[in-house]
Amino acid sequence: FVNPDYLDAALDRIGRDRLSGQHMIGCWFWELEQIPDDWLPAIEQVDEIMVATDYVEKAFRRVTDKPMLRVPLPLDGIVDSGLERRDFGLDEDAFVFLVSLDFNSWFERKNPLAAVEAFLLAFPPTQTHVRLLIKTSNGFRYQEKFHALLLAAGKDRRIVVRDDVIDRAHMGALQRCCDAYVSLHRAEGFGLGLAEAMFMGKPVVGTAWSGNVDFMVEGNSCLVGYELVAVLEGQYSASEEQRWANPNITMAAACMRRIAADPGFARSIGQQAAQDIRRSNSPATAAKIIVDRLRLLNLTANTASG
Repeated sequence: FVNPDYLDAALDRIGRDRLSGQHMIGCWFWELEQIPDDWLPAIEQVDEIMVATDYVEKAFRRVTDKPMLRVPLPLDGIVDSGLERRDFGLDEDAFVFLVSLDFNSWFERKNPLAAVEAFLLAFPPTQTHVRLLIKTSNGFRYQEKFHALLLAAGKDRRIVVRDDVIDRAHMGALQRCCDAYVSLHRAEGFGLGLAEAMFMGKPVVGTAWSGNVDFMVEGNSCLVGYELVAVLEGQYSASEEQRWANPNITMAAACMRRIAADPGFARSIGQQAAQDIRRSNSPATAAKIIVDRLRLLNLTANTASG
């Protein structure tokens, strides 16, 4: 469970002798279509690769023919501290859209400015019952980008930016206290924020590209169309000759507007989301795939030795 760029350091720390003769599986994530060239030596050191989504699997299959095991990232009960809206400074009667991101995970990839733009397009200033809460962390480490977010959000008092590292249980409470979740990302290896919101039965709006489309489909979420554009230098690691999604802001605004205006629709897709993801990404589902694979490897090894 160490990505390729840290594999050598991990193996040195574990001790390569301890792993000699063992079947080694690398469980890896990546957010773009092309695997970085400097990851290729690490791929040669493992026997098999475990991935969480079809998107990541396709990326690795472009550079290796080693066995690939796709295991949906298991979701279980989300820890909740019990805090309520008043504890987060949220109006009790407002319809709150939540966006969450860590600046360490690349600001351009998470693309919160698109969510601000979509919110402003969806709701004119006269609609005072809606809020957009952008929960960030580590913004102080990226002052120029954080400043750009604050300038965009400062156009409307209904938009709140909160940059803070909070306890995981408090984050669970914040997710519960909000009415809907938005991710107009440009690429995701999985899309944990979306998945957790769906697990809680929240209606979600997300770009219809990359890892999240494994669990987001028509009927359980609002998928936003996009065009594929080049990743510009400095926007992400190993960005040369890569592409990712540029979400359709008009479509995203329409989705947000419908969710806020139609409680029946919001409730319907939220309920379907919870049902779908609790099945597809259950710990039991993930465990069965892993157990079946390990049994096959064990059987193969015993047959070879016998």
